[in-house]
Amino acid sequence: MAGEHGIYKYEPNKIACIAAAGLFGASALIHLFQMIRSKAWFYTSFCVGAIMMTAGYVFRYISANDPSSLGPYIGQSLCIILPPSLYAATIYMIYGRLVLFVDAADASVIRPTRVTKIFVIGDVFGFLLQSSGGGMMAQSGMADMGQKIMLIGLFVQLLFLGFFLFISLIFWKRMNKSTRHYTVPQYGKHGWKALLKMVVCAAVIIIARCVFRVIEFAQGHDGYLVSHEIYMYIFDSAPMFLVQAMMHFVYAAKVFGIGNFAKLGKSESVIELNQRGYV
Repeated sequence: MAGEHGIYKYEPNKIACIAAAGLFGASALIHLFQMIRSKAWFYTSFCVGAIMMTAGYVFRYISANDPSSLGPYIGQSLCIILPPSLYAATIYMIYGRLVLFVDAADASVIRPTRVTKIFVIGDVFGFLLQSSGGGMMAQSGMADMGQKIMLIGLFVQLLFLGFFLFISLIFWKRMNKSTRHYTVPQYGKHGWKALLKMVVCAAVIIIARCVFRVIEFAQGHDGYLVSHEIYMYIFDSAPMFLVQAMMHFVYAAKVFGIGNFAKLGKSESVIELNQRGYV
C-alpha cells in the first residue's frame, strides 16, 4: 500500500537517479560501440543489460516524480534487478572462448563447449524467476509470493555463479602450473591472464551484489535495507557500474585478436585453427 512516499519507504533521491542514469548510459554507449566495431556479438547480452540498467534509473527518476504510480515503479525495479544476470551470461561466454583460446580444454572442470550451455541456461532460469517475482512484488496482493520467487531466482543465480567461480579458479590454478601459458599469443595490450582475472573479479562482484539482494528481500517489505535508499546505491549500483567499467579496459575481442573469437565460438581449438590456416 502507498504511504507517505507512495510505494517507496523513503523519498527517492532524484539527483542520484540522474547521475546513475548518466554513468550507466555513457558506459552502455561505449560498450555498444566496442561490440559493433569489433563484431564481438557475444557481448550482446552485456550491452542489453547495460541499456536496461540505464533505463532502470530513468524509470526511477520518473517514479520519483510520481511515487504512487505502479508502472514506472515496476519498470525501475525490474530494469535494475535483472541486468546482473545478463552480465553473468557474457562472462560465461568469455570463459568458454578463453579456454579454447589458450588451447587448454583439459584444464577446465567442464568442457568449454558445454560451459556456455550449462551456465547460460541456469542464468536464464534465474532471470525468469527474478523477472516474474519482481513484477508480482509490486502488486500488494501478490507481494509475498513475488518476494519468495525473487529469492529463489537469486539463489539460483548465486548457485550457478558460485560454481562458475569455482571452475574458473581451478582453471587458473591448473594453468599456472602448466608451461602452456607461455605459448599463448598476445594480440593487444592485455593477455589472457588479465582477461581471466577480470572474469573472476566480475563474478565475485556480482556474487556480492546477489548476497546483498538476498539479505534485502529476506528482511521483508519493512526491512532496514529496503527502507534506506543509500544501501541500494552502495551495494548494487556502484558494484554493477564497476563491472561495466572494468569490462571496457580488458576487452575479450582484443585479447583473442579481432576476427579470431568468432571461430572460437564454433568450439574449435587454436591448434586446429592453426592447422587449417585460419590464424
